[in-house]
Amino acid sequence: MFNVEELLAKLNIDKNKQENILKKEQLKRNLELLYTNYDIDNKLLYTLACTAPKKIDLLLIGKLIFENTITNESTLRAILKLVSKNEKMNFLEIKNFIKKNTKSKEEVKNLIKNTCKSGLTRKEVLIKLKNDLPFEDSKEVMDEVNKFAFDESTKQKKSKDWLEEGEISLLHKPGENPQINEKIMKEHLERTFGKVVTRFPPEPNGILHIGHAKAINLDFGYAEKYNGICYLRFDDTNPRNEEDFYFDSILEDVKWLGFTPYQITSSSKYFEKMIEFAEKLILKNKAYICDLSNEEVKRRRRLLSESFENDSKKNIEELSLILSPHRNRPISENLKIFKEMIDKKYKEGDYTLRFKMNLSSKNPLMFDLVGMRIIDSDHVVTKDKYNLYPSYEFALCVSDSLEDVTHSFCTREFFTRQESYNWLLDELELYKPVQWEFSRLNISNTVLSKRKIVPLEKYGIKLDDPRLYTIKGMRRRGIPAQAINNFVRSLGLTYSETIIDNKMFESFIRDELNRTSRRVMCVTDPIKVNIRNITEKKIKTNDEKNSEIIFKPFIYIEKSDFKMEADSDFLRFTPSQPVGLHLVGNIKFVKFENEMIIAEMTEEKCQKYIHWVPCDSKKVELRIYDQLFKSYNPEEENYLENLNLDSKKVIHGYCDSRIEGCQIEDKFQFQRIGYFCVDPDSTSDNIVLNKTISLK
Repeated sequence: MFNVEELLAKLNIDKNKQENILKKEQLKRNLELLYTNYDIDNKLLYTLACTAPKKIDLLLIGKLIFENTITNESTLRAILKLVSKNEKMNFLEIKNFIKKNTKSKEEVKNLIKNTCKSGLTRKEVLIKLKNDLPFEDSKEVMDEVNKFAFDESTKQKKSKDWLEEGEISLLHKPGENPQINEKIMKEHLERTFGKVVTRFPPEPNGILHIGHAKAINLDFGYAEKYNGICYLRFDDTNPRNEEDFYFDSILEDVKWLGFTPYQITSSSKYFEKMIEFAEKLILKNKAYICDLSNEEVKRRRRLLSESFENDSKKNIEELSLILSPHRNRPISENLKIFKEMIDKKYKEGDYTLRFKMNLSSKNPLMFDLVGMRIIDSDHVVTKDKYNLYPSYEFALCVSDSLEDVTHSFCTREFFTRQESYNWLLDELELYKPVQWEFSRLNISNTVLSKRKIVPLEKYGIKLDDPRLYTIKGMRRRGIPAQAINNFVRSLGLTYSETIIDNKMFESFIRDELNRTSRRVMCVTDPIKVNIRNITEKKIKTNDEKNSEIIFKPFIYIEKSDFKMEADSDFLRFTPSQPVGLHLVGNIKFVKFENEMIIAEMTEEKCQKYIHWVPCDSKKVELRIYDQLFKSYNPEEENYLENLNLDSKKVIHGYCDSRIEGCQIEDKFQFQRIGYFCVDPDSTSDNIVLNKTISLK
């Protein structure tokens, strides 16, 4: 026999609340319904009974709690809100929705970390995380947030959200992009529940650079802003150019920038579907098999363009035969050859499948694009299963559609592909995303494309060279991921192509490193100083770790900080002018002997303070970098002539004890010198540091 009072006592419900509950008959019925059907001590059932709207199916939601699909109050609130708006959702649909929108612990931690470090106040962070993590346990989120410090005394400067400026702020919402029929949109919304879906689709044939960082921030940032999802999809349609290394490298870079894909997919995942779609197009007489070479196809396309220009009134059907003599090949014959292509009966170059497109637009990218071609090469993912592969044009739009992408972001050069993109999906009667273009990021004094970077290897410049603006190169140099993200967002989203001065980027790097790097003293061109009237002592550094360094009577200072004969403009150490030692006090000159300055501590006032290190400090290797190219905009053909062969030099220095125990990628501010990062070439015997940037 169900006893509501015993239940409330067992659940440790406050006595005042118990009295209120016992007065409410509907609430008692809710509790009885849930606890007699599921007979568990889970307090979430109590929360459900107390908070569920009238029309909610309590047993349906209770089952999700019973099966541990709903595990916290945050998820319960979100699901009650969702089901209230979508009353026809069944158990499986709700369960799948929760599964798709539940993040891993690593994803949650990364999102919290990035949000806490974004410059928001603690209150603003909690509000944002409540929206971004509706299914996560609010107490666990709060505990994670409490690990971070917030400066509430002064409000940090915040720039306007880059996704709320210009045309991107006016983009359609899910469900507003037109389709050829209502059924397609209805089914799309049933699959996505109206969520924003984006994707970042790199080709796994090279490593990412700062231009990709802009696309990554847009693809992932837009989805995050609207509580949507973003896929990382590898466009692996050309097996000859792809390697395992690039798959791993790209994922590593995306995660390092602070983004976690909702799911990692690839075009190859849909190869079988694309073969089915190709057959469908053949049967509709919208695709045909062609045996023309690439060169001949290009030549005939040029001829067709010229024909349109010279005689715009000429019959389109007649002109279309210029594209291929096989354009009107019988459907049965096309189908027969295509199946033989699938069965690997032909070699590379024998045949291609081409789309039979609408030529009336006179758009060259509607001139019967190649949809599938034979490539005699094994695939990184599918191995030797296929030798018939979809073209980029075919794979991109089909993959976008199958993944229910709502916003397909592309760089500006893809604008002319919109028509072919839409034509193909309409002919296949598939869901059609909307494409939106933005300008590429070009930065001064460097090159970004793989085609231009690869020839640099003969000069000893590899893909992760700190002088390059590849993600790996910038990471190795010590440029923080947050600085990269802040920079690309600051540029906004425009159509016009411009070259951004790298000095603008440098300001973002300095801002971030000044906030996050640890202070260390380093002397690069030493002169020895013996301070006679002081003994060894410990000195507190007052840095973020409250560490100590040892001050000893024998120290190094920079040669440039001392002059035997100085003019009035020189304000540091001279025989007649004392100088301050950082954290220690002032010293005065006594004499110079045996290539060493003899000095004493003094109470005399000084005009400047300088850095120093004990003479037994750790010797380190410092790699100093300059611009890789002398030209602001390296020329297309002879860009190697602008290569700055003196853009790297190696020097040595001595660092105080705070450098000891450093790890790869640790970042330091060497006082009065610049920012440095520990390089992977470091060993226990030789610490190597790359100069990231000067102090100003």
